[in-house]
Amino acid sequence: MDIKAQIQKDRMEAMKTRNAAAKSTLDYILGEIQKKEKDPSAKGDIATAVIAAYLKSLREFIAQFATERPEQSAVYQAEITQLEQYLPKQLSADELRAEIQALQAAGQDKKGLIMKALKEKHGAAMDGKAAATILDELGIK
Repeated sequence: MDIKAQIQKDRMEAMKTRNAAAKSTLDYILGEIQKKEKDPSAKGDIATAVIAAYLKSLREFIAQFATERPEQSAVYQAEITQLEQYLPKQLSADELRAEIQALQAAGQDKKGLIMKALKEKHGAAMDGKAAATILDELGIK
């Protein structure tokens, strides 16, 4: 079952159980997915990209306003927990480091080429920021 179909199924379940918060979050995500699907320039896994972008904005809000708006931060943290289940499992730092070192051993020595190879192989399961940090730690430019 693809991500969009799973979200639709979970939305129906939230409606049946009268879970307004979960339904609201899933309604928003489905709306954004449908909007992106109509965009002719959109490519790749649209549902994953929409969820990842929304999670990023929620995390940024929490980081910025956690002390001033703890109630809203708690609501957003619940949404993050709810939506993370739809994304692929992220590679750990050790797994990323091993992949990078394997690419280095195969002759890749430029940061951009390594990032491209990682993205092609792992897609949404790779955290680009974490990979870039590891590349910087290893001194790869």
